[in-house]
Formats: sequence, structure tokens, C-alpha cells
Amino acid sequence: MDLVVNDFFKRKRIGEILIEMNAITREQLDEALKHQPVEKHMIGETLIEEGVLTEVTLYKGLAIQHGVEFLDLDSIDINTELVRQIPESLIKTYKFIPIRKEPKSLTIAIFDPTNTRMFDSIKMATGFMFIKWVLATKTQILHIINDVLYRPQNVLENVAIDDLLKDVKLEFSNNESSYVDSIVSRNVESNLEELKRESDQTAIVTLVHKIILDAVKMRASDIHIECFEKIIQVRYRIDGILYDILPIEASAHQAIISRIKIMANLDITERFMPQDGNFKLRVKNQNIEFRVAILPSIYGQNCTIRVLDSGRVNLNLKSLGFAEDDLHVFEYNIGRPWGLCLLAGPTGSGKTTTLYSALSLINSRQKKIITIEDPVEFKIPGVHQMQVMENKNDPNRSLTFAKGLRSILRLDPDIILVGEIRDYETAEITIKAALTGHMVFSTIHANTAIETINRLENIGIDPYLYASALCLLVGQRLVRKICPSCKTEIEITPYVAASLGLKMKDLEGYTLYRGQGCKKCNNSGFRDRTGLYEVIEVNPELKEMISQRRTTIELHKYLRDHKVRTLSGCCLEKVLAGEVPVEEYITIHMGN
Repeated sequence: MDLVVNDFFKRKRIGEILIEMNAITREQLDEALKHQPVEKHMIGETLIEEGVLTEVTLYKGLAIQHGVEFLDLDSIDINTELVRQIPESLIKTYKFIPIRKEPKSLTIAIFDPTNTRMFDSIKMATGFMFIKWVLATKTQILHIINDVLYRPQNVLENVAIDDLLKDVKLEFSNNESSYVDSIVSRNVESNLEELKRESDQTAIVTLVHKIILDAVKMRASDIHIECFEKIIQVRYRIDGILYDILPIEASAHQAIISRIKIMANLDITERFMPQDGNFKLRVKNQNIEFRVAILPSIYGQNCTIRVLDSGRVNLNLKSLGFAEDDLHVFEYNIGRPWGLCLLAGPTGSGKTTTLYSALSLINSRQKKIITIEDPVEFKIPGVHQMQVMENKNDPNRSLTFAKGLRSILRLDPDIILVGEIRDYETAEITIKAALTGHMVFSTIHANTAIETINRLENIGIDPYLYASALCLLVGQRLVRKICPSCKTEIEITPYVAASLGLKMKDLEGYTLYRGQGCKKCNNSGFRDRTGLYEVIEVNPELKEMISQRRTTIELHKYLRDHKVRTLSGCCLEKVLAGEVPVEEYITIHMGN
């Protein structure tokens, strides 16, 4: 049925419909209305929570209310070929399942018909003139999206755990038993021996090791162990996307967290304060470091483990994703004797890797390079690296970016890397360092390279100061690459062309691809990521515009006139080159 925006007040209320269906009684409805929380929009949710209504019955009633079909998704075969034609990011954002397509229309299964913005966004992204919809339960839709369509295959599920563990050696910074003894001496009230005994159970040790090894094998950058009311959910972040991997009974929560704390040299008796630690793992002669963060929640302690696999980090600038002309500009400017190079982008956009690659390129025995970071991600041979440290007991003994940077300047460095510019003091010292004969690299949180100007001004730095220091501005994002093992050609339709902001004639001679999903990419269709870069060389003309406080619109016009490559433009080039799928371009274009 075509989407029709009906007058809400002419539509019969869902409670009355459910009574007519003999699904509930008037008394049950009145009782649920009394208990319905203010923030709830659907009385049906309250009825389900009280056990008087099933989810299927509720959605059948909603289908009657909206005059559409109710579809049991378990009774049909999902059209995976059609799903592949719809951007993954679109399906995950608006939580719908493509059912069938006709020449001018697309039929989808949804669970929230009140989200009218969803229909406009799907039309715009897919190019279909009409969006038809049916109702399905929320549980079925989320299950299909998370567990069927986009869940990576567990590459270790058929491997004997003993074969994995024989190649594993855990390395602790201190002896584990001596650490436990030190906790006992504190006379804590918690039953330490019981916690230790639970965490040392063979099943728990094996489970924790398997979770960690799975993450390494599946190229995860982070492991999330999240505690909820009834289960513990293990999730991996792979190529920037979180995937549900393994639900575990909540009863195992304390033993799992205690085991990880022991590995990371943390206090296993502390349950109400955040803790940070790390441990090393040696798998098949390769050292991998894991950074652990523990955070309490209402259901228990959540744990996030960052996987720092130096073997997977490529510090070769030429392989990061720069366009050839942008790479020349970047390499020329990082070789200057003094100046400020700023990388802009959100957390997780690869800024640190790009900076490490730059340092690796210009590193030599004739130069002294010092960094101050929070934290130090990877160790670079020949570079003096310093980590920001917080002393909660004595703030005066804390090592901040600003304090560390002042000390660095007294050590006669040639090149300085400041992990991040967060405040006025750090920004001021960084800029002064660049103006006094040092080459300084740093990062800053801004959406695009040119928006760095606004960010510095918001921090409180005068434009004439940073305009003189700046030599290079770089905006950065990461996008997923198509898995080469299951790379499949897609049909170029007017809808695909519209998604790229092009016409059919613009795509003549090009072949577009997407990943079909295979064992090597965990059935995701993606393998690894590549960088998108907008590289702005701050020439004298641009310095003058910045000093004059020209508006962002004027600066963008200047960049367009000088044909500076944008993030969207860089992504489009990679799509046309067959390296990146169309849905990644849509995600980048919508975010900028």
C-alpha cells in the first residue's frame, strides 16, 4: 500500500482495535493506561510488558490501524539480491527490510510507521518514486538486520580451542600471584578468594581467551563486553562497525570481568569505580597489546578492550589512501623546517595512523622527534614518546599536554607531535612552538579541514597567530573497502547514479562493485579500510583570508575555485575506481 499520511484523529486508537480483536479486555486496557510511563508512546508496549499481549498481536492491530498488511518475516525468504542493492547504512539507520521492487516502487517491512522522515530518506537514497510498506514485528526486523544480513561469520567456530591456546602466551607487567597478595593486604571486605577462584575456572579462562582470540582473528579493533539485565553481550568493532558476536548468561559476568582484571593487573575487588589497564598477548610469535577500560553500570561492569595489533598497522603513507597529487602536497609540507600541520576528523578516523606515518617518513638521526600523546598507540623506533598521565591524588603531579609541551621545548626538538589540541593553553603553546622554528603536528576535532579555523577561533586563539603558523590542514575519514575475494559487479541504474549525484551518461565506461560476502570477510562484503583526505596547503593568500576572519562560506568558495578535493569527492573517486561501494559514499556525503 502506498504511504498515505492519515489524519491521526480520524484513526481509531490501538487500544480500541485490540479490544475489537478480542486480544485484550477493557479492564486490561484501563489498568495498562494507569501504569503507562509518561515517556511511552505506545500503550501496546505496556500491555506486552504486563504479559497480556504478544508482540505479534500488537503489530497485527497496528496493521489494521494503518490499513496495511502485516507480514510474518519468518514465513518468507528474504530477497538478499535486493538487499545488496540498498545501502547497508540506510537499512541499519532506519531499520527496515526490503521485500520487493517494481519499476517505480520499493516495498519495505517496517515496525515504526510514525517515522515519516524515513520514507523521504529512502526515496532520496534509492531513487524510487514510491515507497510501499508493510508492518512486521520489531524483534523480527532487528534479528534479520543484526543476525542474518550483516552479522560476520565467526571464523573460529569450527576450530578446536586447544589448537588456538597452545600458541598463546600471556605477558603480565607484574607477577599475577604477587599482585593478588598485594590486594589481600588491603583487608578489603569483598571475598577476594572467591573472586579469584571463579576467575580461575577452566571454563572462564578458556572463554575469555577465545573471545580475545576471536577478535584478533576477525581483525577487530575493539572488544565490547556489555552487561545487561539478563545477558552479557560480546560485540566486536570490525572496520569501524559494531557487530553482536556472542550472548553469555549474566551469571558468568563477575567471573569474566575478574579474569580480565587479573590479566590487566587491575583491582578485582573494585566494582564501583572506572579502571584502566593493559596486557600483552603473544600469538604465533606476534606481540599484540590490549588496552582495557572498565566502567560500572546499573547492571554491572562493562569492559572495552582496544586491540593494538602492530602487525596490522601500515605506516606507509602511499598505502593510506591519498590521491597522488594530494600526497605530493602532504609530503612536501611535512618536510618543512617549521610550521603547524593539523589533522581534523572525529574519533576513529585514522588521524593518529596518518601522523605516525608522517613521522616514520621524516624520521632520521639528524632530527630529534618528541611526541606527547594520550595514549601512546604504537612505539616508533628512534622517536621519544611521552604519555599524558593523570594523578587523581595530586593534580599538580599530573602530566597534561600543556605541561608536557613546555618541557619538550626545553629539550631542543626539531619535530614535535601533540596528540590533540583540546584547550586554549595547549593550542597557544603549540602555535608558539611552530612560530619559533619547530615543525609541529597535531590533531583537532573538526568535521572538515577548513572548519579547523572555526575550532581554533572557538578555543580562543587569535586568527593572525595561527594563520602565520599553519602550513597544512588535512581532513580525514575512513571508509570500508570492498572485499577482493567476493567483489561483484553491480548494475548501474538511474537510482545508483542519483545516489552518487551523477547522471547515467556520467557513469559510461565505469564498472561499480560491492562485496557479496564470503568467509574471508566474515560475510560482511568488506575487508579493511582506506582513508579519505582533503589536503589544504595554507598559502599566503589563504593565510591573509584567515587573518581577515573571512567566513567559512568564503573559504569554501576559495577552495572550490582552486579545485581542492573534498572528502565526498575523494570517496566518489574510490567508488568509480571499484575500491569502495556506493553505500560508503552515501554515508560520507550525508555526514558532510
